[in-house]
Amino acid sequence: MQDKILHIVEKINYYLFILAICSLPFPTRISMYLWEAWAISWLFEGRFLRKENIQWHKGIVPLVLLATLVPWEAISCIWAINLNDATNMLVRHISFIVIVPIAIWGVNKQYDWGKAIKWFIISSIVSIFIYGIYLYVIQHLGYLQEHHCLPEYVCSWSYFGEQVSFLKHRLYYGTVLNLAIVALLHMRVPLMSIRHHHKLITCCFLLSLFALVIGIILTGSRANMLTLLLISAVAIIQPLRGRTRIIGSAMVVVVGMAVCALLFTQHPRFEKLELEHITDRATYQTYEIEPRINIWYSALHTPQDYFWYGVGAGGNSEYLKPIYAAFNWVSFHDRAYNAHNQYLGVLINLGIFAAILFLLIWVLYPLWYKGRLRQAATLVVLVLGSNMLTENMLDRIDGVMITSCALVTIALLSRAQLAK
Repeated sequence: MQDKILHIVEKINYYLFILAICSLPFPTRISMYLWEAWAISWLFEGRFLRKENIQWHKGIVPLVLLATLVPWEAISCIWAINLNDATNMLVRHISFIVIVPIAIWGVNKQYDWGKAIKWFIISSIVSIFIYGIYLYVIQHLGYLQEHHCLPEYVCSWSYFGEQVSFLKHRLYYGTVLNLAIVALLHMRVPLMSIRHHHKLITCCFLLSLFALVIGIILTGSRANMLTLLLISAVAIIQPLRGRTRIIGSAMVVVVGMAVCALLFTQHPRFEKLELEHITDRATYQTYEIEPRINIWYSALHTPQDYFWYGVGAGGNSEYLKPIYAAFNWVSFHDRAYNAHNQYLGVLINLGIFAAILFLLIWVLYPLWYKGRLRQAATLVVLVLGSNMLTENMLDRIDGVMITSCALVTIALLSRAQLAK
């Protein structure tokens, strides 16, 4: 009887994991509840009570290093310039600690990683069609706005200009779609090893890839479009060897430059980035199109204030407000913009030593894995690390969930690889 109940709990835990990863492209609240339910079901399973489930492996190291920043944040609450922001940040980052024991004790034998990854890819593609149809209805039929089913600001969103995902910030939605491409590329080799229906599988692969690429372009997220080019280049060059790699690299550079030129001249989100629209920094005027340049300038204006131990967890927005006010950047001050760069955000919040550790986690991340999983880890770190250059991803629950999901999945796949 006890074994039967345990089997049911294991099944529930596995299906909750699939639902949780499939929810990533959809509203944040749904994802949050599903990830919490998955973690709770893992606790009910009681794997942590059995010593034989413990398996230490190198794949856990980056998770442990990231988790060490959480107590660092807790200590920084002592001198935090805004205790409320510090507490909120600390609560968000608890998941970085939660994923460590899950990676150490692992998951049950019910997990079929191939199926789980396929469902994640399918849900990402389905989300593109759902959001696309929804925006088509809003833009071309006007029914929902006319009948007051939605607020006006939702109906004003459009393709390219704002975001395809009307319930998730374009950068986070684009990040999920890029991770789906990484998952698709990771699945490519085992799928191609199946000789039967080879053409059908290739066709499905190419159609899925096409749909995800179109989805990323439609989000209007410049960071994710450039990240897509980057992971495409790495995915093409990585398997090549010798002279073929040199030729392949040259071709990737040429094609990449052509695609960048096309984006900067044809895509509405890039067309606006013309140099004549950018005013002189010496006048302290806001950059009309890319305010991040001003934000980064503000963040680096007085590094002596935070260099050694930071201003406390979650404090970068509060710290920057008087600097915005001094430069008369009213909109930045009123909106309390953070550093819009995760590495810079960690530096301001926790100081130089935490920032170095945080940077090393991502630089060394792929080295903890082997074989095809190292290739996947390289692409994952490119997706997450590149987007962190333009956004404080870990200041938002969306970014925390996406990062935690990617890290724990890679760690569990590494554990499964070792078990085989």
